[in-house]
Amino acid sequence: MDITIFERKDVIPSLIVNKLAAIQLDYKEKYRQIKCSSKTAAPQLAAGVVLLLNYKQMSSGNSEYVFQLIKRSNRVSQAGDISCPGGMLHPLTDRLLSGAFTTGLFPALSSEIARSTADKDEESVHLIRLFLTNAVREAWEEIGLKPWRVSFLGALPCYSLSLIARTIFPTVCLTPEPFAFRLSSEVEKILEIPLRAFFDASKYALLELETPFSDPLHSNQFPCIILTDAQGEKEILWGATFYIITNFLRIISNNSLPVPDSPAIFKKVLSKNYISGNSR
Repeated sequence: MDITIFERKDVIPSLIVNKLAAIQLDYKEKYRQIKCSSKTAAPQLAAGVVLLLNYKQMSSGNSEYVFQLIKRSNRVSQAGDISCPGGMLHPLTDRLLSGAFTTGLFPALSSEIARSTADKDEESVHLIRLFLTNAVREAWEEIGLKPWRVSFLGALPCYSLSLIARTIFPTVCLTPEPFAFRLSSEVEKILEIPLRAFFDASKYALLELETPFSDPLHSNQFPCIILTDAQGEKEILWGATFYIITNFLRIISNNSLPVPDSPAIFKKVLSKNYISGNSR
């Protein structure tokens, strides 16, 4: 893929809408599994996240599309991880908000959803609206993203975490204009990462985890990518967010992501409070 396409402001949104509209979603199946699990001893939880894109002028002087990600603070679970804004589904609240947010209050957003889900069945469209509402509500709380400041581009397949009983329902949105981030105590900082960074094979690595709750049936090595923030500090992106972003890029680039040779290995020790977040 010619990655200079990420510099073309007017091309990328329509490309993403068309690519995401053509994929099959598993929202219905995953959500039904979650509802069934609520009656078991090991219930699954659902969470909506929003993969945010923005067209931004870089320090090089060029403008291009970037992902707007957050680094989780030490006040929450999974502290230190890089993630998309979002959080747990609140079924009653998000259903009530969804009616106003995605159909009534913001007609432009409603039109975007209708356009990008034209080939989806009614139940899938309902769930896309629900988890978009969930994700943007959480993003408003975490970083001050206003619902009327986003354009909806489509939904991505779900991702189920291996360390936590949680399934993530990702949506993709564009922030057409820059906005002033208002970070909650759950967010340490914002990272704005160019899409082109994921097409550089030298940035890929393997993350070797040491955890107090390791499962011998699962690998302790995970693919990751090494990123650099605006201050030049190195950050490791792995896990669900790594999967969501690379899956998104494979879809829009016709599977053009690089396959790194002999990636470097980085080691990370997870504390016993990593999942619970009780360290706060």
